[in-house]
Amino acid sequence: MLGRMIFCIKKSCLLFLLVACVPLFALTRQEFTQRERELRLAIRDIAKTGDSTQKLALNGAFAAQLEQTLRQDSAFFYAFDSIPYLYKVASTDGLVRVITWNVPVPGRQEYFGFVLLRGNADAVHATLHVLRDKRMHTKLVEGRALGVDEWFGALYTKLIDKQHPRTGKPAYTLVGVSPGNNGISNKKVIDVLNVDSGGLCTFGAPVFVKKTRVTYRMIFEYSVEAVMELRYHDGTEQIIFSNLVPMYSQLRGRYETYIPNDAYDAFRFENGRWIFYENIEPPSSATVRRWQRGSRSR
Repeated sequence: MLGRMIFCIKKSCLLFLLVACVPLFALTRQEFTQRERELRLAIRDIAKTGDSTQKLALNGAFAAQLEQTLRQDSAFFYAFDSIPYLYKVASTDGLVRVITWNVPVPGRQEYFGFVLLRGNADAVHATLHVLRDKRMHTKLVEGRALGVDEWFGALYTKLIDKQHPRTGKPAYTLVGVSPGNNGISNKKVIDVLNVDSGGLCTFGAPVFVKKTRVTYRMIFEYSVEAVMELRYHDGTEQIIFSNLVPMYSQLRGRYETYIPNDAYDAFRFENGRWIFYENIEPPSSATVRRWQRGSRSR
């Protein structure tokens, strides 16, 4: 068993070096398809592996191969739909794409991701940013912007792009799930992706207004036994979410005990900021059931 593990780790390291040394060039669609097939097999090997050290070594090789593939011209437009466990979201303006995934290890989840940015609608090549998960080590995450090297790891399920009313620039908002907080609670997050004129990106902005409090991102923590809804509702253009309360009043502040009640709150985008609204009209029962099925499937 130990010999097989060492062989797999050495093989993963060799693959990492080979991938890193491959020169960049434009791939044909057939070559993208072949890369996708290899990546699909690689991520399935990660999922089947029980040993944490081996799992992370295999993931390192997978991440390197995916990164090298995403650096090719036209990679922005290739769907990669057959690769399981990848969460892929893109802006409607065609300039931003975010790919995330996670690897479960005992007591926690490790998160990984890439942001692809196109400079304009005619660009074939995209700038690639590697995301480094630091959610367990980053303090005061709701009160400041974070760089790609201190990313609050999450699996993004939605990218909402609005236009800032004053500057006319796009405003990108990400909705995601971030389970696996030491096995005692789960988290969901609403974050902001900022892109500057030089193509650099950061996360978070002081645009979430909840009564008198303004934060750079919204983080919801709740019991692992609960199902919390957090969705962007296209019809009303709101981010709708369950109102969370402690199981008992004396447990207030202990977020691992928080569960949804029957109420829903929302954020609406107004004048460049997400404004909090309490006790909104709840979604229809059919919509809630559909949301819950989707939440449980993750």
